[in-house]
Amino acid sequence: MQNAPMNLVDGSSALSFSDQLEAELARDRWDARNIPGLRYAPHDTAYYVDFRQVPEIFRSAVKDYVRLKLEGGRSAKTLNHTVRCLGHFLTFYLQRYPSACTLHTLSSHDIEAFILSLKATAGQRGVKNPSQHIYSHLVILMGLLFYLERIEHFIKPNAPTTRIIWRDHYPKVDRAGSGQVKYIPHTVLSQLDAHIQHLRPFYIPLVALLRASGWLTPHQR
Repeated sequence: MQNAPMNLVDGSSALSFSDQLEAELARDRWDARNIPGLRYAPHDTAYYVDFRQVPEIFRSAVKDYVRLKLEGGRSAKTLNHTVRCLGHFLTFYLQRYPSACTLHTLSSHDIEAFILSLKATAGQRGVKNPSQHIYSHLVILMGLLFYLERIEHFIKPNAPTTRIIWRDHYPKVDRAGSGQVKYIPHTVLSQLDAHIQHLRPFYIPLVALLRASGWLTPHQR
């Protein structure tokens, strides 16, 4: 992984470093080679973050959210995957509500319809792991909704995120290939809950997201 420095042009008319960076982030297609610190694989073309996948009416909000993730050290490939998943959902949402310009009316019924749509497209495209495909979309969407809720963005849904995406919406994903769901011992989760305030601020929303999604689930006898 590498990142290339942004070239500066000598002369009084040249843009400052920060101006050049802001100009790149204002584009609808970010080039990681022009964003210092944004990691990308030099052996392929996975150095673009393409917001043209997102309906224009929601593009600004998604850019702001992805910029936050950029500051958290995500790679260009991860950011583009995030944008692609959000683009899938927001395109689906506008197909259901063509005149929508916010997510105010978003409900759990829309999530259920989106899951059905993902299952159908996964079958048509021959996706090898449909459960992981659906899980990834829901986790990324929940991250956006939590962000919009936290900053009181004007497009945020009227309902709380936890009332829109439920634990039962998430498919069971067996990452170990054992065919069984792996649970975390209750004592471990209890300790995590008791000392969560001691985690670095970056990790607290992540833990909250995993708990809400059902990924951090106590062992069940």
